[in-house]
Amino acid sequence: MYARGILFGKMKYELGDHSYVRCPENNLVADIEFKTKGYFSGTYNAIGGTIKNEKTGEVYYELSGLWNGEMHIKDVHTHKKDLLFNATHAKHTPPLTRPIEQQGERESQRLWQPTVKAIIARNHEAATDEKTKIEDRQREEAAKRADDGVEWHPRLFRRVQGGPHGPDEGEEDLDWIINAHVDSHNPELAAKQILAIAPILEGQTEPTQFQIPAHKGKESAATADPADGADSAQSEPKKEAVEAVERKDSRTSDVDAYVDAKET
Repeated sequence: MYARGILFGKMKYELGDHSYVRCPENNLVADIEFKTKGYFSGTYNAIGGTIKNEKTGEVYYELSGLWNGEMHIKDVHTHKKDLLFNATHAKHTPPLTRPIEQQGERESQRLWQPTVKAIIARNHEAATDEKTKIEDRQREEAAKRADDGVEWHPRLFRRVQGGPHGPDEGEEDLDWIINAHVDSHNPELAAKQILAIAPILEGQTEPTQFQIPAHKGKESAATADPADGADSAQSEPKKEAVEAVERKDSRTSDVDAYVDAKET
């Protein structure tokens, strides 16, 4: 999502990215691009895309239109173009979210609330200041992790392991994937599995297995020089023991140990 005009002119949100929908059983994939308006050409809220055979690369259909208006689908063989969906008069379904006070400090809705309030109030200066605060904190935390030798690691996601015969074959367009098993063939079970990953509905509490630091420490290969052992022991302050929290990868069964990075 882009906030165009946050520094000048009238602010306007834009969606700009690719969305992929796959059907592995039929080797079909829909690649939908949400296009952002160019500075001198184009239009807002435009989409484009294709539906193709993922194995052969053959394109069957082309998609075009506006995601908030009429969207069309065109058969590339017959060149027939039909209306796929008209969002102009479609009823909006608001997302279900927990109250702000129940959300974690880093959950998007709570994190960006001051920025959003400033945008709604058309206070461009305040919106820019609030946005800058978040970005500056992220930079400071990244710098501190680098100084402490701490590798950032997401709490709920793992890196995609794609490629032929890989556990995530076909998901190579993604960088991260949810670190949990969700049964896509059983909607009722899938709903329970999703709700067990992280709190979504009002009154839900965070599962204890995910209450771990959002990074893991790098293993240090450095060892102390025996000749300097006595002096080092006297000059360096005694370090507190850090309790590691282990977490098992849902696909590979690998176990990672996580430790919290304390401020100095």
